[in-house]
Amino acid sequence: MTIVAMGLGYSIAASDPTILSANISEVRSGLALSGSTASFVTSLATLVLAAAVLGAGALGDRYGMRQMYVFGLVGAMGFGVLAAAAPNGLVLIVARGGSGLAFAFLLGLSLAIINDVFAPDRRSAAIALYLGAGFAFTTPQPALGGVLAEHVGWRFGFVVAPAVAAITLLITLRYVPETTRSARKLDLPGLALVAAALLGVIYGISRLENGLHVGAVIPILAGLAAGAGFVMRELHTPDPALDLRIFTSARFNAAVTAGVTFNFLTGGSTVLFAFYLVTVRGDSPALLGLLLIPATVLQAVAATGSGRAAARFSDRAVLVTGLALLLAGLVVLTLLAEDTPVLVLFLGIALNAIGGAVVQTPQATIMMASAPADLGGAVSAVKSAVGQAAYSLGPALFGVVGTMLFVREAKGITVEESQEAFRVAHGGAAASVGGVRVLDPDQARQIVEGAKLGMLHAIHTLSWIMAVVPAAAIVVALVLLRPKQANS
Repeated sequence: MTIVAMGLGYSIAASDPTILSANISEVRSGLALSGSTASFVTSLATLVLAAAVLGAGALGDRYGMRQMYVFGLVGAMGFGVLAAAAPNGLVLIVARGGSGLAFAFLLGLSLAIINDVFAPDRRSAAIALYLGAGFAFTTPQPALGGVLAEHVGWRFGFVVAPAVAAITLLITLRYVPETTRSARKLDLPGLALVAAALLGVIYGISRLENGLHVGAVIPILAGLAAGAGFVMRELHTPDPALDLRIFTSARFNAAVTAGVTFNFLTGGSTVLFAFYLVTVRGDSPALLGLLLIPATVLQAVAATGSGRAAARFSDRAVLVTGLALLLAGLVVLTLLAEDTPVLVLFLGIALNAIGGAVVQTPQATIMMASAPADLGGAVSAVKSAVGQAAYSLGPALFGVVGTMLFVREAKGITVEESQEAFRVAHGGAAASVGGVRVLDPDQARQIVEGAKLGMLHAIHTLSWIMAVVPAAAIVVALVLLRPKQANS
């Protein structure tokens, strides 16, 4: 039941932002939000989660992880209901910020509780089951939120998280034991610095999707400066929020590298799959959601099975296998054509999902095994913080590099021209200058055909370039996770 409770908490943090993103048009219309406000509301919970997750882990170590996990569940319930009842945009912003804070406790502490509750000989299997349960519980929630928003009203999309949190709270209070507490003092300046670092870097990275500009560079630089201050602080304080000596462990660094890799590729590849489906093939965006459902089911099965595989073959073998599956998913992207069967596309999506799931179990096991006894919450939060940063970097870097490749491949067709052409060719109204249409449908169709070829070439080239990432991570895992260390 501890595994169920932690898997449910993980699923809340993973699915709630997706529900809002899918229904943001209805929310924007219902509260008369501007486009910029709606965009801010959509990303706010994720940004707050990323900034607060290390602090949540430290509080769990200091005051008890179960107690702080309950705090997160109560917060998810309260702020979720507040969002559903929000009379205006300001209240919704407060509710989403509060929800992000609550999610930090759920995501940052669920793995640490599993690690603390289960004995070392059962820990790897328990972590695998926890991840499998988290994926399984995540699958139906966005669909349920979408159905409620469409047929009952957009406000009901916000009640999914509180409902799941209420069930999780009952299970947690009944079955989950309290964890040991650390005698360390809270390093409040260190926690403030790392929060500023994560917030600045992740926000700046998310802005890179629109190109390299001041609005992206300044937050990143500010975040890096805060990160440098955090490192200096932690090296010179007797009670650091995070003992940086764990980064001297080769196994820990190999696990962190693998985590960065699968989060980066998951974020970037998902955007690329959606771009191919909608822009190149002209399919509905809903098709990607339908393809992701069976992929997530396979992901849950793979996460559960990877625990047994790690016990039989070693963490090193399973980690490298997961990275190889991620590499194979990128290779599938290089095979896509305009009329490629959807089954082939699903193969790429499934390999990406399964590879990430297979990587996560040994990654989590290795990282938590490296955690000092009184810093389990902080180390678990490091996994989440690194994952959030890498997941944000994926779409940004895929978008920037992909755009550069498209402009080069399209031979004179700019990104703006191709976007206008696609809109006109699919029945949209043409833009006009001085009352004269810029493109007529025949011109638009000609540009679209040339643009599609350029887009496919860009997708292929981008996939080969990004294949370097999992290939490098495989080398790192093979070098740092030596067989002798894995069996010791």
